[in-house]
Amino acid sequence: MSSGRSIIVIDDEMELASLFKSFLEKEGYGVVSFVDPLIALDFFKETSNKHSLVITDLRMPGICGIDLAIKMREINENIHIFLMTAFETKDLRDQENFKQAKFDRLIQKPVRFADLRSMINELWANEVK
Repeated sequence: MSSGRSIIVIDDEMELASLFKSFLEKEGYGVVSFVDPLIALDFFKETSNKHSLVITDLRMPGICGIDLAIKMREINENIHIFLMTAFETKDLRDQENFKQAKFDRLIQKPVRFADLRSMINELWANEVK
């Protein structure tokens, strides 16, 4: 069952990047995962029209998930982006750069795969409407 949708996963923890990739592939998505956000950004510059969703961690070396999302939006303003973090999020939503990134979803880690599946399905369902 292939959905025809492609997802980029970016998490500087190799285990998590691999775990998300495996889960999403089992769900029928094409998935590319990265542990280096700057390499992911370079890849996105070359392939931005081939992906439907980016799922990125907040705190990573080189560039944070918020700044990464802003740069990705400059390349493709229609890309959907989920931001994941294990840290407190209440002050995050008020930051100007967070608003500029226009995240589709803010996800608190640890993420349950059933919840992630629901979030993605909801995203696609809303896109069709």
